[in-house]
Amino acid sequence: MLNRHLLIAISCLAPVIGIAQQRKELAQIGYIYIPVKLNDTSASARVLDIEFTMPVFRKPKESLMLKMEFGKMSFHNFRDVVEETLYSVALQGAYSRKFSDTTKTFTLLGQIGIFSDWEDISGEDIRGTIGFQYKYARSPRLKYGLGLAYSNQFFGHQISPYVTFDYRPNKHWDIYGQFPTNMRAAYLITERDNVALGIRGLTRSYRLSNRQGPGHYENSGFIQTTQWSAKAYYEHTFGKHLTLSGSAGYAIINKFRQFDYIPGSMLNSWTIITFPVGKKRPDPNQEVSKAGMVYQLSLSYTLK
Repeated sequence: MLNRHLLIAISCLAPVIGIAQQRKELAQIGYIYIPVKLNDTSASARVLDIEFTMPVFRKPKESLMLKMEFGKMSFHNFRDVVEETLYSVALQGAYSRKFSDTTKTFTLLGQIGIFSDWEDISGEDIRGTIGFQYKYARSPRLKYGLGLAYSNQFFGHQISPYVTFDYRPNKHWDIYGQFPTNMRAAYLITERDNVALGIRGLTRSYRLSNRQGPGHYENSGFIQTTQWSAKAYYEHTFGKHLTLSGSAGYAIINKFRQFDYIPGSMLNSWTIITFPVGKKRPDPNQEVSKAGMVYQLSLSYTLK
């Protein structure tokens, strides 16, 4: 089994890698509900995501896509562990170019955004990722690719490789995703309905406001949430473009961690995947780790 920290680290890159995938949602709104049992208290985390994808241009051998993302994450009955309401605004981009034989595609991708509680917005709230992906179409039914990404996280610098794949053995089955954070095996029931089983890993991190005085990261920290779940999906398409999707899953890894007073020197620490080069990351000040259910509902407008 893959090391848990490896899954958490690569899942940080899942959103920015996703824009380079084959799915063609132009707009999407999604809601995630994560119930957590804390002793005798029923707590929950709730996430609202809104996305807009804009094709800047699309030619036979090259394309440029931009995506705007807006997010809100709130916590209910977490008591003193996590109390903040967190927000994010991010811009993603992916430039793709096919080689002369059109079976090979090279993609440059990136993301920059503000992730914080929005109480004292500054440059310290910014997270960014850049990377590239090389994809090969071995046949009309099989595509796969390799990529490498660099991310400037709140806890320092990170370099991570990843693998993408899309395999369609027949007209009913489609096995696709990115390894190891977002993989699905989907079965087409009708032209409008499909079901799927999958594995999904997603990590979100947000900077907390500096409440104790000025200083670059000396008096501010960050919150990191991680869910690694096995999920069942159902999708139904209305008309030509609207798709309603619902999923339920069990999160084997379900963590909410708060880090306080991150030293400024940590900004210069490096990790390759999860292996530190030099400085060790600090331990969380507060942590909740409870396996449990994860539910999601989304509505998207999709190109055919």
